[in-house]
Amino acid sequence: MRKIIDKIPLIFCCCMLLNIKENNAVYIAAFLSAAAVSSLSQAMGRGAVSFIIEAMYIITCFVFPEFILFLPLITYDIIDHRHYFLCAVGAAALVNAFYSFTMGYFLIIGLIILAAVLQWRTSVLEKMERELISTRDTSTEMNNLLTEKNRHLRENQDYEIHLATLKERNRIAREIHDNVGHLLSRSILQTGALQYINDDKMRNEALEGLSETLGNAMTSIRQSVHDLHDDSIDLRQAVSNAVKPLAERGLIVDTELDFSDNIPNNVKFCFISIVKEGVANIIKHSSCDKVGIVLREHPALYQLMIEDNGKNSGKINKSGIGLSNMRDRINELNGVIQIDSGENGFRIFISVRKEQK
Repeated sequence: MRKIIDKIPLIFCCCMLLNIKENNAVYIAAFLSAAAVSSLSQAMGRGAVSFIIEAMYIITCFVFPEFILFLPLITYDIIDHRHYFLCAVGAAALVNAFYSFTMGYFLIIGLIILAAVLQWRTSVLEKMERELISTRDTSTEMNNLLTEKNRHLRENQDYEIHLATLKERNRIAREIHDNVGHLLSRSILQTGALQYINDDKMRNEALEGLSETLGNAMTSIRQSVHDLHDDSIDLRQAVSNAVKPLAERGLIVDTELDFSDNIPNNVKFCFISIVKEGVANIIKHSSCDKVGIVLREHPALYQLMIEDNGKNSGKINKSGIGLSNMRDRINELNGVIQIDSGENGFRIFISVRKEQK
């Protein structure tokens, strides 16, 4: 658009020079030719075609000096396309037409200089605009990249905090089990021994109350320990640890874990056991080089899929103890398990419906 705006005053000035010349057909042809060449040259851009048509116009200036009148317009395109050789040829044509013009000759030279200045200014502005757009795009891309990295950092930080919390829960559960649990167990045994050797009925009633209190405390401690231990099970970490033996043997392991953190503990334990059993079966029986493990949570169910591309999958005994244990675990959850084996590999597909609240 800037180039068109630059060419408008050039055309206007050239036409003003035309008014002081004879209004014959040659000048009209020069005007039409210059307009056509300039438009076509700008449309074609830098290249052989624009070079040829610009050169043809300058050659025409040697034959018809009247065409020099619109040389400023062509000079704008020549400088824009960096065809500096044509600038020298155009200067020769301008010298050749010296005697064909009188008062308008130096005005034409002035317009050529104006065309060069306008083109230089436009080139600088376009270059600055391109740099601005490039800088803006780079800045936007960097901002998006930084935003994505910050999101990953926050996710990793939250995961590390969650993992540290689970480890601390597990440690507390072990401390309670090893210390408080043993002390309560010893107290219960001592109370029972006192009840056995004591003959006083009133003391026995007190000892029975104390034994019952200690028993309730022991039950509460056990429940708390089990709750802490169950909450400390990280399904993602457990699956990652279970598949490590596959990666250590050079197999390609592709895991997709897409679920929330509120999966029931019985489902967690079931899936962890099945993944461990599946990994063990792959190591023992499969000749695969790629393993895929997918665990997804849907609005109404959980899905687990374990598959490999082993060639010996068709020889696997589907009634083996490991696969039978998988079926039993899934049946306890009222789920569905499908086992497929063949030349394309081995696959276990499991669906467990969520409990209705």
